[in-house]
Amino acid sequence: MAASVARNLQLYVGRVAWTVGQKELKEYFTQFGPVKRIRLPWNKDTGFHKQYAIVQYRTEEGMNNALGRETHLLEGSKMLVQRKQLNSNSSEQSRRGLVDQNPQ
Repeated sequence: MAASVARNLQLYVGRVAWTVGQKELKEYFTQFGPVKRIRLPWNKDTGFHKQYAIVQYRTEEGMNNALGRETHLLEGSKMLVQRKQLNSNSSEQSRRGLVDQNPQ
């Protein structure tokens, strides 16, 4: 049985406006390609999200389309969009369902 190789199709999106929710992020990023999942972490103490999100695409083309756009504006906020880097702790994060293992 051949092991499938998971690809890193995740983007880090920073500077997300307080007024933006998961639904708005999905609507925005779907214009570039099919989105598999969006994580918008919340701060339990403040009740607000942490102003960043992880967008996971179904295809490399969709992710590359999003990366190809120079400026990402949503609700008046210029967001920072970059490929999510997997760190050395990726095996632990993978067990917790946070990232794909073995990019490429």
